[in-house]
Amino acid sequence: MLIKGLKYIIPCQSELCSRKPTDTIVKEQYENISKVVKSCLRDNNVVFSNPRGQQAFSMLEELIRDVYSKPIPKSLMKRARDEYQIVRSIQNLLKQRPDIIIRRTDKSKVFYIGKRDDFERKSREYMEETEAYEQIIDQRCPLADNLRAVQTLLDFLVDRKVLPKKKKPYLVPKLDELELAHYHGFPKTHKVSCFS
Repeated sequence: MLIKGLKYIIPCQSELCSRKPTDTIVKEQYENISKVVKSCLRDNNVVFSNPRGQQAFSMLEELIRDVYSKPIPKSLMKRARDEYQIVRSIQNLLKQRPDIIIRRTDKSKVFYIGKRDDFERKSREYMEETEAYEQIIDQRCPLADNLRAVQTLLDFLVDRKVLPKKKKPYLVPKLDELELAHYHGFPKTHKVSCFS
C-alpha cells in the first residue's frame, strides 16, 4: 500500500495522482466494481441481465461519475494533499534506506517498522526454536506434494469406509484458495534482547 500510494480518498485520485481523463477513470472504476459484483451474483445464481439488473448497473455508473465530477470540498482536498505528501515522503525514505522494513502485522491494521537485519534474525531464531516453519530454498514449492498427500489420505479413508463418500468433497482443498502457511512473526521490540 505504501509503495503504490495511498488511494482511499477516491474523489481526490484524479486530481492528485492520475493523468487520465475523468471518463477513462470512471469507466475503469465501473468495470472493476461491476466485474466483482457480477461475479458474486453469478456465484449465487442471481440473474442480473433483466431490466432491473441493468438499471442497477447503470445507476452504479452514474454514482461513480458523480463522485468524480462533483467538486471536492477544500478541507478534503487539503487533507488528501497532506496525506499524499506523507506517503510520498515515506516512499522516498524507503528508496534511500534499504535497511528498513515495513510489514503489516497479522492481526491488526498497524505496521511494523524496523531494521531488516533484526527482523531476519528474529525470524530465523523463531523458526529454529519452534520447528513449525521451513524456508523454501530450492524454489520448489511443496504445495503440490501436500495436496497429493491430502487427497491420498481422503481416498484411503473413503476406501476403508471411515469417511462417508459424500463428506469427501467438503474436505478436499479448493485449488483456487490453496496456499502455504506464511510466517508473519515480528521482533518484540519492547524486549531488551532485541537490541543486543
